[in-house]
Amino acid sequence: MDGVLVVDYPPEESAEFAALMRRHGMDMIFLLAPTSTVARIDQVARIASGYVYYVSLTGVTGAGHLDVADVGAKLAGIRGRTGALPLGVGFGIRDGESARAIGRVADAVVIGSRIIEEMEQAPQGAATARAAALVRGIREALDRP
Repeated sequence: MDGVLVVDYPPEESAEFAALMRRHGMDMIFLLAPTSTVARIDQVARIASGYVYYVSLTGVTGAGHLDVADVGAKLAGIRGRTGALPLGVGFGIRDGESARAIGRVADAVVIGSRIIEEMEQAPQGAATARAAALVRGIREALDRP
């Protein structure tokens, strides 16, 4: 394990835990969202390590209303405050093309709900193969020149 993302642990209360994680060679990953204030972004920038997870949408994970231009603009503002800390983007990434589009503006693409959805819809015994096929297609899209 390289790090943890504790979604219910606000940065204002977690500096001691983040320092403990770093002492043990692990990163503390924090979330930022389109609604994050400059004060919150600055707080996260002070104590985050590994990367920052930008939640690209307000609403539920797996939703399909991804505005890549807006994400890119938000990331540019966040990068100005977080420096070299990589920015991963999740929520709303459903397939290879949406992953490729986000990959152009982010340092990492985070996909969770879509993989789970694929596994849940698979016939019995085929969940792993279905998830692997989805991830393979996404990887191929990300690797295309």
